[in-house]
Amino acid sequence: MNLLSIISFMIILISILFPFLKRFSFAQSIVISNFIIFFITTFSSPNLMPSGSIVFKDLAFNPIYFHEPLKLYTLLTSMFIHADIWHILLNMIGFIFIGFPFENEIGSKKFAFVYITTGIFAAIFFSIFQYSNTYLIGASGAIFGILAAFAALKPFKKVVIPLFTPIIIFVRMPVIVVALLYAGMETIYVALASPDGIAHVAHIGGFLAGVLLSFTVRGKAESKGEKVVNLKPYLTNERQLRIYEKAMASKEPEIREAWLSYLLKDLRCPKCGGKLIIKNDRLYCKNCGYI
Repeated sequence: MNLLSIISFMIILISILFPFLKRFSFAQSIVISNFIIFFITTFSSPNLMPSGSIVFKDLAFNPIYFHEPLKLYTLLTSMFIHADIWHILLNMIGFIFIGFPFENEIGSKKFAFVYITTGIFAAIFFSIFQYSNTYLIGASGAIFGILAAFAALKPFKKVVIPLFTPIIIFVRMPVIVVALLYAGMETIYVALASPDGIAHVAHIGGFLAGVLLSFTVRGKAESKGEKVVNLKPYLTNERQLRIYEKAMASKEPEIREAWLSYLLKDLRCPKCGGKLIIKNDRLYCKNCGYI
């Protein structure tokens, strides 16, 4: 690998490890690193196309690499490589609307496990059923994996997704509906052997892996949301108390979470005055980590 490829590889590793060292969202870390790698592959290419970059060639996965074990690291790195601006934008938009709420449901560690494992399995699945000398890139296999795991664990949890019509429309629907819709579309593409250059078989592989892996994170997901962090000791005025009481009185978890999220914007750390956040059912100060 050349220097830029090594730097890109280090960025990928840091983006995976950083959330566990600094209590940072894994999903946010992945989005940021994807755009950084896209920037590197684009502007290191003579024609400003990522596929022309040496970084692209070093980090993208090719099924023939199963005969070159030293190149199998690309099973991971290829998830951070994208072909053009539309490829990364569509992938990251889907990831934001599905990945962020799913991480909130199961926690960063298990979310990272599902995301990385399903992404790798998607590439392996593609290689088994459509073995060819071609580059396989993008986060979509992993995104289909987390979509499937989310639907298997919380089928009626509602998520917001964008529909790309002449104008973008945002629709709120149960995640199971979203999963079945996209799984059905991918199955049709595969059945018709669509020549659009998209690895639909990899999407199905990621989806199947997500369903299987959902059983490994089920325990955490079922208990998530039942425990509500007690914010009452940090309330400082009557307005905050009224908001808190409205949240606690709500029988709908989504409404309660919305009220608590709104309340958190007003609350401050009693030690340093920093912003308070809730992560993995615990309250933290974003600045000093207090509480």
